[in-house]
Amino acid sequence: MNKYKNALFFEISEDLNIISIEKFIKILQEESKIYHTLVNALKLLDYIHEYRKIVSKNINISSQFNEIIQHLLLIFRYNTLLKRKKLLLKELEVSKYYKKSRNKTAITDLLKKLNESLINNKNKLKFLEEDYLQRKNQVDQIKTKIEEFDKKVLEFTTQKKQCFNQINRITREMTEDTQEVKKESKKASNDSGSNLTNAEKIKNFQNKAKDIQFEITKITSKKNQTQLKLEDLNPIFESYRNDYEKILEIINNEEKRIDELQSELKKEIRDNENTLIEDLDLINMKSIKPLQVIKEDIEKIDAELEQIFFPKEYYNPQNADDLSIIIQQLKEVDDTIKNHKSEFTITINEKETIKFFEEFTKLEDAINEIESLTNKFLLEINLMTQLRFTINDDNKHFFIDIKFIRGDKKQVNFDGLTTPEKIFFIIVFYISIKLHAKSENIIFSNVSILSKYNKAGSIYRTIRKILPFFEMDVNLSGFNLIFIISNLELKKEIKNLKIKTLQES
Repeated sequence: MNKYKNALFFEISEDLNIISIEKFIKILQEESKIYHTLVNALKLLDYIHEYRKIVSKNINISSQFNEIIQHLLLIFRYNTLLKRKKLLLKELEVSKYYKKSRNKTAITDLLKKLNESLINNKNKLKFLEEDYLQRKNQVDQIKTKIEEFDKKVLEFTTQKKQCFNQINRITREMTEDTQEVKKESKKASNDSGSNLTNAEKIKNFQNKAKDIQFEITKITSKKNQTQLKLEDLNPIFESYRNDYEKILEIINNEEKRIDELQSELKKEIRDNENTLIEDLDLINMKSIKPLQVIKEDIEKIDAELEQIFFPKEYYNPQNADDLSIIIQQLKEVDDTIKNHKSEFTITINEKETIKFFEEFTKLEDAINEIESLTNKFLLEINLMTQLRFTINDDNKHFFIDIKFIRGDKKQVNFDGLTTPEKIFFIIVFYISIKLHAKSENIIFSNVSILSKYNKAGSIYRTIRKILPFFEMDVNLSGFNLIFIISNLELKKEIKNLKIKTLQES
């Protein structure tokens, strides 16, 4: 009976939860020569493995770079807070001096009022600026247009004058008979056209001058209309310009006065208070806040500084402004990428890859058809299967993951089936592979399945359920089913099944 045993199918039936693609391809190759190149589909794994390895390296280097950048941003924030705190401490000292001196208080009050006025006037200027610039643009455009009209009138006037010059030359020719005048007349004739009488030439120049004068009149009319528009716009524009320039002058004067008061205040603090405050020029004297507000701001900064943490290997604890350490780390990441570019770059042989994908598609189509054929039979027992590709964790092997769906939509794997369901699936799965390979004679023997599935009742029940498909389905009627059963008694005959007893030699 061993000659009827399908050793490859027997091997995969040992675990039908998941099937090795390599073993499944061998089964297909055993069934049909068209699958002799199907093993090339597995070479996609090399590309997938290499792709994931490169992607993993890119992710790691990106994470490393991102970590350094995050620490760099923290250092920037840390330094900014330290500088802000240092400035606030200076402001705190200045604010204390304000509190002790009436004169300083008077100056700061004036600074405050000037600052408020400055802000208010800048808002007014901003509000006015849009309308002012809009009208200025309109006036400038009209003036440009008037200049263009004047330029055209000047050009046409010059042309008109040239026409009268030609008429004068011709008239002189008619009254003078000198050789020099004849030369000029000849030149004029070349300009005004040959084979014309002097009267005709004069007439032509008169008509041309008339046409030019018409254009001059037309342009002058347009210019006058444009001039009227300018006269209408000018009063409004002048009003806006005066307001704009007035506010601008006020702003300039206020800024100048604020600068003077700040300088005066800083000088008084330095001269009269024996102050130890350094870098007064860094402090905006016009906006010194009250003592309590400054203290609260310092407390907020201290609280945020306590929350900031970054490893000390990223910065110089003695000098937080020194970024040389973290910049060096960024350079090392950059050097790693440049010096190992091939390890971070995905390269493929396009023609070769297309060939592998074609083989993989052929394999996928085969599995899909086998799944469809298997489900045609499984519906008889209210069951469906799904055959799905999967890859193991090290990306080195393809598998077919087999799942089953019952009528109640519950999903189970092969181990979750009942024994009769398992036997039914094994037999129809085997037959479906043969059907896909277009085997005219489909031979199934129970020696091709594990002994634990050699249950006479379930095997013969399966045969009874699937035989009608081959009788009624036109796509299956051309196949011959041959069952070679060893050591399993058939207690009840199966309809339309011819039985022969084989003697093993």
